[in-house]
Amino acid sequence: MKYLLSKPIRKMTIEEFENNLSSYTESVKKSMLQYLKSFEQCAFTSEPVKDIYSKEIVVGADNARSDGVYRWYESEIYHFEKYNLKINDDFIQHVLSQTK
Repeated sequence: MKYLLSKPIRKMTIEEFENNLSSYTESVKKSMLQYLKSFEQCAFTSEPVKDIYSKEIVVGADNARSDGVYRWYESEIYHFEKYNLKINDDFIQHVLSQTK
């Protein structure tokens, strides 16, 4: 199984997180979010999703989703959507090739 990030968000320092921000075009971001949210949860956890800056709980649990090739977590969706967290380029190509 492949992952969106090389390191889980909960293990990143603020500096590491800030070094992994990007500015995706609106069309790429929209395609990514639509794809990420379209799959059912496949692994369940009770660990809450916390905003890396505020430390507030923003989603009840950090459950995983998968398309059969990649696995990603609610925390990655949240931080990608809110802060433009950079995700692996191979995943972006994977999604764009699926949605054409």
